[in-house]
Amino acid sequence: MKVIFLTHHSTQGHRFRVEQYFPYLHAHKVETVWQSMPKSLGKRWEMYRDFPHYDIVLIQRRLLSPIEFSYVRRKARKVIFDVDDAVMFRSSSAYRQRSLSRMWKFKYMVMNSDAVIVGNRFLKDQVMRYVDSSRVTLIPTGIDLNFYPKKKEFTHRGTTILGWIGTQSTLKYLKDLDDVFGNLVKRFKGINLKIVCDEFHDFQTIHVIKKRWSLKEENDDLVSFDIGLMPLRDDLWSRGKCGLKIIQYQCVGLPVVCTPVGINRDIIRDGHNGFWATTPQEWLEKLSLLIEREDLRREMGIHGMEMVEREFSIGVTSEKLLTVFRRLSSH
Repeated sequence: MKVIFLTHHSTQGHRFRVEQYFPYLHAHKVETVWQSMPKSLGKRWEMYRDFPHYDIVLIQRRLLSPIEFSYVRRKARKVIFDVDDAVMFRSSSAYRQRSLSRMWKFKYMVMNSDAVIVGNRFLKDQVMRYVDSSRVTLIPTGIDLNFYPKKKEFTHRGTTILGWIGTQSTLKYLKDLDDVFGNLVKRFKGINLKIVCDEFHDFQTIHVIKKRWSLKEENDDLVSFDIGLMPLRDDLWSRGKCGLKIIQYQCVGLPVVCTPVGINRDIIRDGHNGFWATTPQEWLEKLSLLIEREDLRREMGIHGMEMVEREFSIGVTSEKLLTVFRRLSSH
């Protein structure tokens, strides 16, 4: 079986949904090719001409116009559309999140794909507006626990590090906690906020440790956190998020405080492997409790690692992906 994966041109866009599955697929006699989608329509058209040589074409997240996708459909034997973001809507920062052109492309691709893979239940509901459940498979973003070290110490000489890792596009959610951080600093000594990103925000209320993201140092940065943060806003775009931050936090054994939006509600069991927080007062109360109790941080971190291993490990998600491939190739 030969499969080509088409992704966004971003170097990180394919890391967890595509590239990490290659060793498992190779071991099960699946030949894989990864190709970032060329920006030039002419180059894409040239690439599409090779599709008859593949058993399956998997398009990861990218929306194509009906005209372009119909050409892909004619050239490809089987097509899988992989959706791990609310691509049918505009981002949280947009004035209007609903987009007729995005939804039009999304609907056409869903209806004309042989199978659709989604990253969470919200995305599955969106897909099932147009096709029945037999063509939809929910595969959450998986992660390889063996690549992540485990948090051993939660004491940093009297300091506590609240950690956040992400991209510039989601930094705005962290800004919403500015007043919460200010109240924490008044209540406790040695509270620091560490941001791992390509861009940064200067908070007026808390000392910020700015760390530019790099793949080589990502694990060390995660382990340096004491509490993982994942704030969101309750909107259409956020409901499509697949919770990668939380999964990474839990891989190293961190407790998490998150907004209970979308998949966050599924990954975090409130009071077991982390806390839900919606209002500023809830954020303050939950973070204060974890700052005060190192034993609770450690206990929740252990529960988090168990949750990831059981439901979000690459071993679990790889089997689901291979099952989809085999089902399509047999028809």
